[in-house]
Amino acid sequence: MSVDVTAANNLPPRADELFRIFARFEFALKMAGYAKMDHGMVKICWDDFAKSDAIGDKFFREVDGSKTLPLLMNDPPKADRILDGRYGFEDRAQPPKCVIELFRHVRRVRNNLFHGGKYFDYDIVRSEQLIAEAIYTLLLACERHPDVNFFFEGRA
Repeated sequence: MSVDVTAANNLPPRADELFRIFARFEFALKMAGYAKMDHGMVKICWDDFAKSDAIGDKFFREVDGSKTLPLLMNDPPKADRILDGRYGFEDRAQPPKCVIELFRHVRRVRNNLFHGGKYFDYDIVRSEQLIAEAIYTLLLACERHPDVNFFFEGRA
């Protein structure tokens, strides 16, 4: 094949790790009951997971107080936009005020990478840190939620 895939292989470090962890995490959410059918498709119920007893406000307070997520908590990833026919990103994303918003930002890190918007981002240090913080958040949530952990680790 004569297609140059150099640009497609130009992901930030640890992006592949985030994809693998994210995929396994969503599988575990489905298996733990955080999914429903929506228009003939399985939809992950991220907000229900975030509000669960094992996660909830205490998780948000823990990560906020620990200062382990400086970007996700203070300068989260921007959503992509098309404005006047041009692709780009919003000027600034709002810091999360609750655990639901925190997990939305984690998903945005993954989405910005997966859908290609961050292939062209030249702030590699920021991208690396957002990826690391998203991985940390998912694994900490997995550690805190016994049912999700059970399926994530493949003990079913």
